[in-house]
Amino acid sequence: MIEISTATEKDIPIIEEILLDAVNWLDATGQSLWRSDQITWARLSKDFAASDFLIAYVDGNPAACMALVDYDPVVWPGIEKGKSLFIHKLAVKRNAAGLGLPAALFARAKVICVDREIWCLRLDCDLHRAKLRGVYERSGFTYAGQKVVYEIYDIALYECKVDDVRHLYHYYERSGAPFRTLTSLPYAEAERVVRSWFARQVMFDVDRFLNLRYERDKLLRELYGAIGGKPIRTAPVYFTLGPNQGMSTWFDDPAWIKIPIEEFDLHTVSFTYGDSFAALDPELNTGEEWWGRVFDYKRVLSLIERYGWPEDPPYHMKNRVFPEDRHINHCLKFVEAHVWSDEVLDRYR
Repeated sequence: MIEISTATEKDIPIIEEILLDAVNWLDATGQSLWRSDQITWARLSKDFAASDFLIAYVDGNPAACMALVDYDPVVWPGIEKGKSLFIHKLAVKRNAAGLGLPAALFARAKVICVDREIWCLRLDCDLHRAKLRGVYERSGFTYAGQKVVYEIYDIALYECKVDDVRHLYHYYERSGAPFRTLTSLPYAEAERVVRSWFARQVMFDVDRFLNLRYERDKLLRELYGAIGGKPIRTAPVYFTLGPNQGMSTWFDDPAWIKIPIEEFDLHTVSFTYGDSFAALDPELNTGEEWWGRVFDYKRVLSLIERYGWPEDPPYHMKNRVFPEDRHINHCLKFVEAHVWSDEVLDRYR
């Protein structure tokens, strides 16, 4: 059983023990990396606090460690503090090799990233250690270049995008109220709202837009019921799975609410792989399995695992800056979530 915990000062001897085990093995196999004096706490404490380290235990025995910091001006000088997490001093004791401990530590690091709303994990390693680089690449890190530090060390740079599939995000106008759904209003009231949105666009067809919106929300509900969903609301409240920069441009003064997915009864949350306006448009269907369908949480995670996230070209809704090659409504943009119950929402209103 693997358990991972954040180190405290009482764990400093454990950190030194794990790192020394790695140093001794590397020296014995002719692959020296760190000197023994570089992994004493007297030296490490110049760059790290004890709480920067994660320690992995196997069946209660310390087996691996890794430092995680939010600033690395030496190797990544262009990254502002708090905009990324950086991995250092990853080490696994030889009696625990092959148990998947680096992957477990990386997974915990990604959870920490999500909790801090940081969306990239970075590290560096010896440019010439192909086996070590392979470990990182198999763990989802992408080569991002190379550089020389201190004029003597050739290092390879790696990045790993961190996606948040643990939270639903709802964007809204800060001066207004969250969780409002256009199609839950009577048509006349919805029409007044839409005309206020698009007052400057004289060519905008409000009736066509509204009829399509009511039709799509009805279809969402029917499709979700057909796969075993239990929608309670007539019209859903819209969220995205994970954050989405483009969504914040839909508002003059954007605000958002982030809700952990585990708070919801997942029988009352559906998903489309993309903006439902696009994903349910039969004219856009190019044959992939996500067109014209809704999914439960487990199945949409499977889609993300197999295909990655939907294509999301840069745009700015309020400034009317859009892709040149197609209409923004023809782009999938995000994984959309539809909440069909007020039970959780009422706690956040």
